[in-house]
Amino acid sequence: MELKELIIALSDANGVTGLSGAIKVAETELQKLGRVEHDHMGGITAIIEGNSDYTIMLDAHIDEIGMIVTEIDGDFIRVSKCGGIDTRVLISQEVVIHGKEDIFGVFCSVPPHIKSDKNTVPELNEMAIDVGLKHDQIIETISVGNRVSFKQNSVELANSRLTGKSLDNRAGCAAVIEAVKLVLKNGKPNCNIILSLSAQEELGLRGARTSAFKYSPNEAIVVDVSFGAYPGVPKHQSGNLGNGPMIGISPITDRYMTAKLRDLADENNINYQCEVCGGTTGTNADVISITKSGIPTALISIPLLNMHTPTEVISVTDVENTAKLIAEYIRKAGK
Repeated sequence: MELKELIIALSDANGVTGLSGAIKVAETELQKLGRVEHDHMGGITAIIEGNSDYTIMLDAHIDEIGMIVTEIDGDFIRVSKCGGIDTRVLISQEVVIHGKEDIFGVFCSVPPHIKSDKNTVPELNEMAIDVGLKHDQIIETISVGNRVSFKQNSVELANSRLTGKSLDNRAGCAAVIEAVKLVLKNGKPNCNIILSLSAQEELGLRGARTSAFKYSPNEAIVVDVSFGAYPGVPKHQSGNLGNGPMIGISPITDRYMTAKLRDLADENNINYQCEVCGGTTGTNADVISITKSGIPTALISIPLLNMHTPTEVISVTDVENTAKLIAEYIRKAGK
């Protein structure tokens, strides 16, 4: 599967924690690369054996934000968040409730005409989902605990951009898969590669912690998304779409790995940007770096607009350059 096709397939698949659509898409690709293992958290890993004992982990989380059914309220359905949903985008949003079968629905809320405060955004507990069924029909298919995802398919935009519901972090998943493909074009790698598509990042960086503990790599590279440049977003906290991956610089990341990534980008004419964090990064790098006795960890982020909404936007070119940079790093691993 070509890179853009893979990004779209991963983004369109369901992947709220507890659902396996995205895992099934990824597994088809990972089986072509190495031995595949599933973990108890809901993640999936490909193990690629190299020519030495040195091991590098590539991590990108595969879960997405979504919701969970908490109550059948008459003819409507109440839900709670699974991850940090931006509630501003939920009014009239189309969703899929994954019950005994997939049921389409739409969020409802009190019209602004009769709200006492027309300038406030309703909280999630003030909204409910209408699926067009009566209570007795709803309970035949939908139960408390069913997951809810956004009903949104990816759309290609101009200048190699894509918009979709879960490019955070399916773009990162596609990048690490593509990186390993590039490495394997030259034969068996110099080092072992643990390609971890970890679960439950949106619920508190959970899956990467257990994966890093299990495989105990010599070093790790985490790929996630970060804030794309947009009016109102501070320039020092964002990256321009199309200008390359954002190499993380943080007290918790390994400075030698970070320097090596920057040098390799310069040597290979790969566009990149820098992202400076004053402390932790809010990504899986935070937990991988402190697993066991500590794992040297670097962070690469793909600029993204509209984070935690159904219409996230990335540049395919940035994903390509992320993969190229990681592939160059792996080729030098252990040297």
